[in-house]
Amino acid sequence: MTRPRIAIDIDDVLADNAKGFIQFSNDRWGTTLQPSDYQEHWSNMWQVDHDEAERRSLEFHEFGGHVGYEHIDHAFEALMLLKERYDLVIVTSRRRRVKGETLAWLDQHYPGIFTEDQIYFAGIWDEGITEERYAGTKVDIIKELDAQYLIDDQLKHCLAAAEEGVQVLLFGDYSWNQIEVLPKNMTRVNGWKAVLEYFNGRA
Repeated sequence: MTRPRIAIDIDDVLADNAKGFIQFSNDRWGTTLQPSDYQEHWSNMWQVDHDEAERRSLEFHEFGGHVGYEHIDHAFEALMLLKERYDLVIVTSRRRRVKGETLAWLDQHYPGIFTEDQIYFAGIWDEGITEERYAGTKVDIIKELDAQYLIDDQLKHCLAAAEEGVQVLLFGDYSWNQIEVLPKNMTRVNGWKAVLEYFNGRA
């Protein structure tokens, strides 16, 4: 019998991306940002043009900025339990150039949860930072994988998936994912304990 599949984001769902990224930015470029200032459109966050944002992005990746990220509390324990009943896959917007570092980080913080063939890179940012690429979402991959659930912190991915009938868990109460009314097929969960409660309620 085929088990239901959950697609899971990495940054700010499994990895404490905002905190780690902002710390790197403040140390490297002298910014005075707070984690609540984080957004995926880095040029807007830094108030710089696309070329400068791309230069900083390349520098961030060259210095392995992702490597030191902390994990999100209770995620490992929750995934171990979910793995007993669901197929788990990663769908991330990270650039493919950091695939090696990403796999190593997942092995370190989530050993035994994911294999390499369960980790998918959406490629949204791989062609450089342009306005056209900003519109990209992960929904095509999620549909190809026939995932019934998505756990993600970014509204655009969650909204696109919910419109396709995927049951979406909007992860975290972050400054960048506020919405007045949750649409059909979407539930906000403020941490991994809440994720477990959601799925236990569907057992």
